[in-house]
Amino acid sequence: MFRHCGSRIMRNPRVTSLLKWVSGTSAENELKPYKTLVSGSGFRCIAQNPRFFATRRFSESGEIVNGIRIRPSVRKKAEAAFFDYFYVTKGFPFLVAECMSRTAPAFLENPLKKLNARADIGKSISEYLLFHPMNEFVIFFESLGLKQTEYRNLLPGDKMFLDEDYLMLENYHILYNYGIAHEKIGKIYKEATEIFGYKNGALASKIGAYEDLGLSKTCVSKLMVCSPSVLIGDRNVELANVIEILKSIGFDDNWLEERLLEDEPYDWSIVLRTMNLLREIGFDKDELCGLIRKHPRLIFESSGDWTLILVGFQTKLGSSKTEIQSLFQTLPQIEVGKFVSNLRGCFLLLNELEMKPGQIGKIFHTHSWWLGTCILKSCLTLINNLNAGKRRICQVILENPEEMKKWTLLSEIQRLPRSEEKIKSEKMKIQFLLGIQYVEDLKDIDRAFKDFRCKGSELRKRYDFIVSLGLNEKDVRKMVKARPQILNRGTDIIQAKVDYLVKELGYPLSSLVDFPAYLAMSLELIKLRFSMYAWVKEKEKADLKFTMGTILGSPRKYFVKRFVNRHPEGPKHWADLKKRIQSRVDEHHEDTNQNQENIQT
Repeated sequence: MFRHCGSRIMRNPRVTSLLKWVSGTSAENELKPYKTLVSGSGFRCIAQNPRFFATRRFSESGEIVNGIRIRPSVRKKAEAAFFDYFYVTKGFPFLVAECMSRTAPAFLENPLKKLNARADIGKSISEYLLFHPMNEFVIFFESLGLKQTEYRNLLPGDKMFLDEDYLMLENYHILYNYGIAHEKIGKIYKEATEIFGYKNGALASKIGAYEDLGLSKTCVSKLMVCSPSVLIGDRNVELANVIEILKSIGFDDNWLEERLLEDEPYDWSIVLRTMNLLREIGFDKDELCGLIRKHPRLIFESSGDWTLILVGFQTKLGSSKTEIQSLFQTLPQIEVGKFVSNLRGCFLLLNELEMKPGQIGKIFHTHSWWLGTCILKSCLTLINNLNAGKRRICQVILENPEEMKKWTLLSEIQRLPRSEEKIKSEKMKIQFLLGIQYVEDLKDIDRAFKDFRCKGSELRKRYDFIVSLGLNEKDVRKMVKARPQILNRGTDIIQAKVDYLVKELGYPLSSLVDFPAYLAMSLELIKLRFSMYAWVKEKEKADLKFTMGTILGSPRKYFVKRFVNRHPEGPKHWADLKKRIQSRVDEHHEDTNQNQENIQT
């Protein structure tokens, strides 16, 4: 396309003087953008893209490009030679040749490696380029602002010269002449490559369709850079609908152009869904205009996707349309994505605190507008810093949800004052411990509190329950002193362990006095060890005189050595027992969870 112009251009005296001007460009200005205008060329120069000089650093003796020291005078002559090759020899338009010669460092690297030391660098490079043709698509894509990793898969496999792909050049000219900067066309090429294969003015027709919607030329240009996909197929339908809605509620194309960000990808189908949803919530024309004008992020941040998530989140928590509308009207100036993330963090915290779903929903119905601005501390941090349990913290939140404003990430948390219930429980615990003579006086009461994690009323109830099983109170007191953990188990768990001991294992109840740790152990572990012991007895490999303390109180390694490894098949049977018992435990948990779900339902 360009070659046939070469000889005619060389004979033009204006071109000769122009080339001399290019060669005389000062080294001091080599990194500054040119502001040259060439009439009739149809191209305008661009400000240099700084990304291409990321590999450069300067010293007093010159710059270093990918490990090669290049003097300013050498670079000046080299760029002039490259320009001469593209503009004169290849016949490229002036500003295309200029951009390709100055903003494609990967292309310059190979010739400069070989020819940097030569005296007449300009002539040497010109000769080198004539006898070493290079892939012009590589240089062209680099000059468009694409990195090597971005254009690697875009290179045509059967072409080296730009004029071999006339459709690409034709559509490139359409975009460039429309006013899109040279380096921004690279983004369009990367995201909508297929438009550079359009025929018969299809691209110009699509661009004109947006102008027919009443958009200015600059607005259409920015739309194409932000969302190159609008030039593909019928994807302009959603954008057209969005523009129509915006115009109907009072926004012009200048407002749209100011809000668009070139680095933000837009999916106009999601933007359209978001705007329709806001209208369905109940906003009239004036309210919707005011809302979008105040919070344009609602439709432009992630194409409005976060807004859809926010509405879905609030709806799932039981918020009505009126409550959601009120939330948007009081929405703070914050990124919608961060707002939703903070709300989610708050929800997870309340859920971890085991607050009931209805209570969580009630809080979010009226307090979401400020909860979305808070990054709250974790559940464990609150429990430790507030020195309170989950139920107490939930109670504080339900009484005054704004207390959570004091629990943000970087704030200092003050301990909650002890509740009347806790004070009463501590008094009952002290009275109980003194009553059974677990402690002699109040000096050791703090140490004793660490041994008993339950409430004072529960201590007395469990203690009386163990006595009611048929044990002497003096023996129970002795058992509690030896193993205080036995009172940290509920009465139903204690009953299950006693039944297994007496009814299935055949031990007398009095054996608990000699080995009270039995009541503190896991029932699964008890069953596992006794099952293994019974299997070994069946194989006639165990002494019948082992006590319960020996079977259950032995360290794991000793038990495995004494009972499991006693028989060649012991390890396999031990593994089978563990799987079987664990399976029963899992089934029990599933049944329990199902029953709880049924109760809640």
